[in-house]
Amino acid sequence: MRKRLNCIMLIDDDFATNLYHKIVIEESGCAVQVVIKNNGEQALEYLKSPFSEDCPKPDLIFLDINMPRMNGWEFLEYYKELPVEQQADNVVVMLSTSCNPDDLARAAQNPCVKDYRSKPLTALMLEEITEKYFTHQPLEMNQV
Repeated sequence: MRKRLNCIMLIDDDFATNLYHKIVIEESGCAVQVVIKNNGEQALEYLKSPFSEDCPKPDLIFLDINMPRMNGWEFLEYYKELPVEQQADNVVVMLSTSCNPDDLARAAQNPCVKDYRSKPLTALMLEEITEKYFTHQPLEMNQV
């Protein structure tokens, strides 16, 4: 049986992409909350803040590469320096339109990145990721 996550964070500067990905996540019923940040800088500020019911710690982060202010690679440099309690349980998935072999190799070499997927996020992709990385989660998925 699939498991339900408490929070998924989307880090992407594109409004339409975030809206679409949020709908995919909500329709799947795999997460209680979806948090959206428009660049790496906003995401780091969120992760550094105290977690609460209204500001939950992400279980999973979908991270775009090309964003203004702080791109995905810059975010990862700062992210790896955060205390463990502020990290998203070490499950960061790059979600990008880039098919550049250099980006794929760079992601594969980064210990913070668990997976690299091409946009757009699909229900099947989301199911594969949650099954692969969150089979240990104790909360069963509600029917949607």
